[in-house]
Amino acid sequence: MDILDIMKSRHSVRQYTDKKIEDEKRNILNAFAAECNAESGLNIQIIYDEPTCFNSMMAHYGKFSGCTNYIAIVGKKSKDLQEKAGYYGEKLLLYAQGLGLNTCWVAMTYKKVRTAFTVDKGEKLYCVLALG
Repeated sequence: MDILDIMKSRHSVRQYTDKKIEDEKRNILNAFAAECNAESGLNIQIIYDEPTCFNSMMAHYGKFSGCTNYIAIVGKKSKDLQEKAGYYGEKLLLYAQGLGLNTCWVAMTYKKVRTAFTVDKGEKLYCVLALG
């Protein structure tokens, strides 16, 4: 599938099944996230099998269900963090779509699980991307 087909097929998904993301896809996605981090200076982290992020009143308000995987977009506080987060977040979403995974941008309807990812001093959790 070429990038235009991937873009046409991509849509936001808020309800996920309990099907695990296969190890091969995890490894491929992790390697791509590492490339994005090296290129951008961001600290993007992929969290798998963590059920509490979307188990809150706000997540239910956002109509999320069954989501246990997500991508934390973390970066140094700066004037261009929003632009970098958007660019590399969308790059990851399209890459995940190409692997047959669904995604959704999430701004406020999640619970910050501080034990699931790291936000170093001077960094900010910008948003998360639901993944499954």
